[in-house]
Amino acid sequence: MMRIAIFAETYFPFISGIVTHIQTLKESLEESGHEVLIVTASPKTNRHYVKDGVLYCPAIPMKRIYGYGFSNPLNLERLKIIREFNPDVLHIHTEFSMGIFAQFAARKLKKPIVYTLHTMYDDYLFYVAPHKFGQKMVKPAAHLYFRSTANKATEIIGPSLKVVEFLRRCGVERHINIIPNTVDLSDFLPQNVSPDDISSVRKTLGIREGDTAICFVGRLGKEKSIDTLIEFFAQNCKGNEQYKLFIIGDGPEKNNLARQIQDLNVTSQVKLLGRIEHASLPPYYHACDLFATASLSEMNSISMLEAMASGLYVLQRLDIYNKNQIEAGENGETFTSSKEFGALVFAQAAMTAEQKAERRERVTAFTNRYGKKEFVAQVLNVYERAIAEYKK
Repeated sequence: MMRIAIFAETYFPFISGIVTHIQTLKESLEESGHEVLIVTASPKTNRHYVKDGVLYCPAIPMKRIYGYGFSNPLNLERLKIIREFNPDVLHIHTEFSMGIFAQFAARKLKKPIVYTLHTMYDDYLFYVAPHKFGQKMVKPAAHLYFRSTANKATEIIGPSLKVVEFLRRCGVERHINIIPNTVDLSDFLPQNVSPDDISSVRKTLGIREGDTAICFVGRLGKEKSIDTLIEFFAQNCKGNEQYKLFIIGDGPEKNNLARQIQDLNVTSQVKLLGRIEHASLPPYYHACDLFATASLSEMNSISMLEAMASGLYVLQRLDIYNKNQIEAGENGETFTSSKEFGALVFAQAAMTAEQKAERRERVTAFTNRYGKKEFVAQVLNVYERAIAEYKK
């Protein structure tokens, strides 16, 4: 039995792909007999406390990044709690105040660090430097920081080859373990979603028999290129009410996207549904026919996995470093232009009911390769190797 301390800048009640990933990792490790402590910053508390296996740490809210806070990275009270937990390995999932603290704690406790890189940070630099000139100034310093974080870790994990490409650009030459993201997909499988709930969602959203409904689920951030998705949709489907696009999520681009939808005159076909609780998401996926994304910042999208478990064929803007998540004809297709996007949407609409049902079954079956058992076995292997390496 191992004790694992997992460090992240944000955790529930805030929702994100990283949070969902950490929850799945925590549950999988505990089901395998290990003990887990999540250590996270919380802008909603002014004291350290542990509840349900989570250590919440006081933090200053970061207004520009929803759900994130900055916590004192050298806190001795927190170190005492970690020391009492006595972890065998410390696992960093975000690189900032919690990541810095994890490095501090690892030095004091003489324990190994495993570092998972979840984010292509070059796509997020505009949050700290809105202008391109500022981003050019910030990027070298950011690369130096991530190189330092990676080089201080005993082992590194990434969910796709895109991590290798990014860290090589940052100057990291070490071995990187590629372990695709997983998530508990059982709630999204067809047999576990009520047909009545699906019918209710379709009625609420105005999806009629014969319509082709497309959805995107994720944070409404600039890096997600949702504006490109809306533009491509409008260029191909504007004026044909048979086609609908539903965008689920919240974030800083919400108002800009609402203006874009209005300016393109597609308000009757493109809807911003806002944030929907994770437990309520399954029938929304099932009410749709396709999952589409124009984002080039993904590592291994968890919302995409949920959509696939729900049977949705994926239309993904081509990202050469992340293309292995799509197998053409099996779980989706890639597109590089508006014309290609439109052709894929129209191909879905032209299919017979039997062909659509067969496609959904095939896509759902594809997600078997992202099982929790396979995922946690690979992570545990990295933990064991990190512990052995540290003792040398």
